[in-house]
Amino acid sequence: MGSVRYKISNKNIYGFKTNMYQMFLWIPVMIAFVLALEFAVGPLLYKIYQRNVALGECEAGNKAGADIFVAESIADMERMGTFTLIIKGVVINYDTVRCGNHIYHRITLPSGEKVIAHINKNAIQDTDEAGVYRMPAGVWKEWEAPGEIMVFDKILTVTDHYVDMYGDYVPVLSERDYSRALGRKASAWVYVLGVLLYRVAGVRRRRFAPAFLWKRDPLLPRNDLECWCASTFAVWAHSFPILEGWPLVTGAHGSRKVVSNFRNVALGEQWGIRNREDGLCTVHGLVEEHAGRLDTMYAGWDLCRATQLLGMMYLVKMIGREEMDREFCAAGKVIQQRFTSWDGLVESYLDGYRAWQEQIGSPDAARSAEQRRNIFKQLKANPDGPYSVPWRTDLTWVPGNGMVEQKVVKRVLSRYRAQDTYL
Repeated sequence: MGSVRYKISNKNIYGFKTNMYQMFLWIPVMIAFVLALEFAVGPLLYKIYQRNVALGECEAGNKAGADIFVAESIADMERMGTFTLIIKGVVINYDTVRCGNHIYHRITLPSGEKVIAHINKNAIQDTDEAGVYRMPAGVWKEWEAPGEIMVFDKILTVTDHYVDMYGDYVPVLSERDYSRALGRKASAWVYVLGVLLYRVAGVRRRRFAPAFLWKRDPLLPRNDLECWCASTFAVWAHSFPILEGWPLVTGAHGSRKVVSNFRNVALGEQWGIRNREDGLCTVHGLVEEHAGRLDTMYAGWDLCRATQLLGMMYLVKMIGREEMDREFCAAGKVIQQRFTSWDGLVESYLDGYRAWQEQIGSPDAARSAEQRRNIFKQLKANPDGPYSVPWRTDLTWVPGNGMVEQKVVKRVLSRYRAQDTYL
């Protein structure tokens, strides 16, 4: 028989499966957030955006001012830091060379010299003469001409420089387009951050397992005591679709459905447990009935339910982790005194379960007991399952410090894999 795969945690790995209505509630909130950004925040930020992206006055690529020098030769361009050119439109429209994503123009200067220019067409200005245009501010820049330009080597006067009339120009969005873009981007980031925070909060609140670092699940055992006690109710933890199984110390994560079922049905209706005092009184009664005695009936049934109740009470926050460990320690030591192996404990548990089923008049008592026995057989067959935990594990618990020993739990978690399959 192959190894058992644990049915753990990622059945609802993103926490959305049982909380879809919450996701729909986010939609109007997101719409309101986007509208607020577009119509209230966007116009305020647009002025800052304009200052950051707009080119400075007389900077290469910007519109050439009326007082900027008009170059007519290479010598003029070399002499002047910034200049402009007066060019006929036919050059801008047809004398082009594409180099990757950039378009360059072959320009003939009034001096007759031919050069290459990179021009920001959005900064070109009309002149009084039709078909003649005032180019953007530019600089004479040294470069290593690409192959597409070197094709015109014999035509161009120089190829080691070009006229840069583009500079650091980037298209400036209108206020409306900027506000819309701001709303879309900000809402996307808010949504992503919201999902991440939802996951972090959900894991910390024990609602579901971590999506990736699943060994950091807060409901996995932290010490050998918790790991051993989780094994005592492993059969129960694999007996219901709502549960997720071993080695969770609570048998399941605390989704609203599970917490409601534990608090109102399992603890409230079936056990009459409404608060911490009721719960501890019930647990103590189950444990003390068999403490120091070997002649009691169905001890395994009572003692396994005692540890099971502690896990349920912890999940619904009736008790804290330290108190759960303290009670685990007391119950676990009685179990080790009363039985000598996992087989002996589970056989007694199954006998008690069948007797309880018959006592309540269940017509399927025998079949139900056999189903749990089959679960036990499958779990026992798993070399890394709950019954691979040594029976004589040290269950010492130190108040304030917890367990000193963590050898067993380290081995278990080193082989732990979050699965969405059941046995």
